[in-house]
Amino acid sequence: MNIKKKGIIFTVIATLIFGITPVIGKMTYAMGSNGIQLAFLRHLFVVPLFLFIVVYQKLSLRLTKQQYLDVFKVGFFGNTLTVVMLYMSYSYIPVGSATVLHFLYPLFVCLFNFLFYKQTLNQKQMLCLALAIVGVFCFIDNTSSSMIGFVLAVTSGIFFAYYMIGMDHSSIRNISPYVFNFYLVIMNTVVIFLLGLLTKSLSIMPIEGYILSAIVAIFASLVGVVLLQLGIRCLGASLTAILSTLEPITSIVIGFLFLGETLTVLKIIGCLLVLLSTFILVKNQTAAGE
Repeated sequence: MNIKKKGIIFTVIATLIFGITPVIGKMTYAMGSNGIQLAFLRHLFVVPLFLFIVVYQKLSLRLTKQQYLDVFKVGFFGNTLTVVMLYMSYSYIPVGSATVLHFLYPLFVCLFNFLFYKQTLNQKQMLCLALAIVGVFCFIDNTSSSMIGFVLAVTSGIFFAYYMIGMDHSSIRNISPYVFNFYLVIMNTVVIFLLGLLTKSLSIMPIEGYILSAIVAIFASLVGVVLLQLGIRCLGASLTAILSTLEPITSIVIGFLFLGETLTVLKIIGCLLVLLSTFILVKNQTAAGE
């Protein structure tokens, strides 16, 4: 199996995980949780897991000064702020709508690459991007979206675009995904904990809330994050961003089935457009690798 096919598989699995876990996470809101607390627990619960993996694989935790700087910049601005803002948006708008607005980030990724790295897209990639963006806009439910939730979700997409660009164009490419995420979850745990104290957002939940939060943590912060980073390394930020538009489809469907969120004809059309863009992209990448 060539590297592009591996990248496609890694990215698809990661996006399915990222599409399901927000629905699981929002279930904890009825148990006394909120966006900041969920973000804190998501990272706290995987700190020992990443430490175990790093020790078990005998990976070195030593980084260069530039790598430490990149870990902080990409981690804080690209990951910490993304998670906090996206999870906070769930308190104002449905998970499906928030995920869709967040998924304007492929547009920001391509824009940043064009402005700062002079990268161009071929015709098929431009077609995939256009179809994906049109499909994403079909998901937006203006009647149920508050301005606060809208701004939080879109801003999370901007920061996540920075995260993907940083992963693709910084010294982090040369760091083990497990070592990078070990430092990342420690930083996020401390920063979000302090944010929770300042905003008085941390509270006690029933045991079910912590179990659901742990499920979100393991799959989103461990399995999903590592697979997405591997996908970026195999495909690059722009192609991974376009392929990742499978995530809002997953959130829409899961939100409809388990949270009672609406699934309109327009959203079905959006699903079809995103699937079409993904099919064209995968076919194009597979052919290029043969």
